[in-house]
This record gives sequence, structure tokens and C-alpha cells, in this order.
Amino acid sequence: MIAALRRVARSGGLVAAAFALKLPLFAVPNVEPLTLAFFALGYAYGPLWGGMIGATSMAVYATFNPWGAAILPVWIAQIAGMALAGLAGGWLRPLVNLRGLPRPIAAASAGIVVTLVYDLFTNLAFALSIGPFRPVMIAAAPFALIHVASNALLFGAIFPILRRWLTRPTSAIAVPSES
Repeated sequence: MIAALRRVARSGGLVAAAFALKLPLFAVPNVEPLTLAFFALGYAYGPLWGGMIGATSMAVYATFNPWGAAILPVWIAQIAGMALAGLAGGWLRPLVNLRGLPRPIAAASAGIVVTLVYDLFTNLAFALSIGPFRPVMIAAAPFALIHVASNALLFGAIFPILRRWLTRPTSAIAVPSES
């Protein structure tokens, strides 16, 4: 019971922090900590948990985005892409933990793959919805590049810290004593 409560509390705290950090980053296109948060939750608590948190959090965010909700195909692609980020955290855990490869490099590599898939989903949905296909995909490329590069940096720099925080045992958490 305590482990489940800890998982819910840590997940809620991390998702809330990621959304709070996203707000001041609105001026910078495609720089966001959400993908990292969902990936880290999948890594720590399993692919199903990460996928569920990624999908539900993105559904709320994509619906109530301060810039307005996306068109339906893009909205679905955003939700699927962030669900996949959470799933990938659990699926790629063995690769991120490989001996011989520094964890920041493994995490940055995972961030690149997850972000490329997300951008492919959302950009294809957008291009197929509004067209013309080729100009839309070409126009999206610089933004995808910013997204991939920024997530590679975020994953490489912050994931090792999140991994330690999310996976530390209960006994490592200080509990105030009653006096």
C-alpha cells in the first residue's frame, strides 16, 4: 500500500513539475520536459504505468493547452506519442542500464528515439490533415530538430537524477518522528 501511494505521489509530483516547467518555456518552441517525465515514470514503474500516465496527462494538456486544443488527428497523435514515451521508458530500461555505456549517453539516445517517434506521429497527423504534405513536413523539420536536440540534452542531464529519485527505496525517505 505504501509503495503504491509513493508511486502515485511521485508520479503526480513529477508530472506537475513538468507541466509547471513547460509554462515558462512556451516562448521557446518544442522545448519541453514532459517527454522526459513520462519516460522516467515508465522506467521506474513499468511500461504500463508510464504509458497510462503519458496518455492521460497528455490528453488533459492537449485539450486544455493555453494555445488551444489541437485538431483531432494531431490530438490523438500527441496522446499516442506521449503514451509511447512512457511505454518506452519501461521497454528501454534494460538498454539504459547496459554496462559500459554511460547512463547519460544511453538516456540521451533514448530521448532522441522517443522524440523522433513523437514528432513523426504528430507531424504526419498534421500534414495529412491540412496538407500539402511535403511542404508541411519540410516546415516541421526545424522544429523537430529543436525538439530532438533539447530532449537529448534534457534526458542526458536530468534523467540520471530522476532515476535515482524515482527508484530509491522507501527507507531512504526521511519520515518526521512524532515528539
